[in-house]
Amino acid sequence: MKNIILTSLIFFIALTIPSSAQMIEIANGKQIDERLVGTWQGSEKNEQMDGLSKKWTMVRNADGTFELDFTAYLDGEDVSSNETGTWWIEDGKFHEYHDYSGMTDIYEYEVLSKKKVKFKSSVMVMDMNTDSYEFIDHKIKDKKSDKKNAKKDGLSIESAIKVKSIAEEYEFVRKNCMDCEMVSQALIEHKNKPYDVLTLKDANGEEISYYFDISSFYGKF
Repeated sequence: MKNIILTSLIFFIALTIPSSAQMIEIANGKQIDERLVGTWQGSEKNEQMDGLSKKWTMVRNADGTFELDFTAYLDGEDVSSNETGTWWIEDGKFHEYHDYSGMTDIYEYEVLSKKKVKFKSSVMVMDMNTDSYEFIDHKIKDKKSDKKNAKKDGLSIESAIKVKSIAEEYEFVRKNCMDCEMVSQALIEHKNKPYDVLTLKDANGEEISYYFDISSFYGKF
């Protein structure tokens, strides 16, 4: 009986506490928890204000970006909206920066299972009906399941371009990001494999990052 309890406790800790293997450093130097990557759905009622209910679909990408579609219901009417932004883990907490407001919400989070994560507000930009805003996201689609079918466009670590030299990286960038200006080049590691990340700025001033799998030659010369 004691062994069963101990095993269950170890399993619970493994789910709730991020390990170094679950944390990924992305191009901007911040870290994400790969367990949160994927497409998630959630809902809440009366948390923000009495009579208001919301449901949403959140897509968290492995490059630290997100896209949020949600619908709010109040007094028989519904309003839908779409938001984009970036997310990362800092000091063990989930940070969510929204492009539209330029503000960041901060949550404590607990991974309940592979397909269920609980969030509890720590810092909220929007006024809430409660001091403890909580909700649970349920995973409906795992980004990793699409890995084999993903287009190798280099725009995420999952679709990183395999190259045999630095010259191939620059050749790819010249062909796929014409008139772009180089901003930075970074070396990162994901699942014990090295990647180069080239960040550029296009003609509109927007930054674009390309990921390259350099495992075929890195450290071999």
